[in-house]
Amino acid sequence: MKFCAVAEGDADVYPRFGQTMEWDTAAGDAVLRAAGGIVLDREQHPLRYGKAGLQFRNGPFVAWGDRKAIKPSSAADR
Repeated sequence: MKFCAVAEGDADVYPRFGQTMEWDTAAGDAVLRAAGGIVLDREQHPLRYGKAGLQFRNGPFVAWGDRKAIKPSSAADR
């Protein structure tokens, strides 16, 4: 629901500081990306999936509704 609020423009950003699993974020991430947003990890890289070595865990992330609102970096442009 929070990803959808960002995708619809009802919120600009959704920070998540606790751990999640990939299946908790995959659908929302896809909806947000289709709407022009992006989800970045703590290193400012787009959230990755298929991390079997990490038992499919996500670390902290921030979901942004507008890629252009993010400070330009090569990681955010991927």
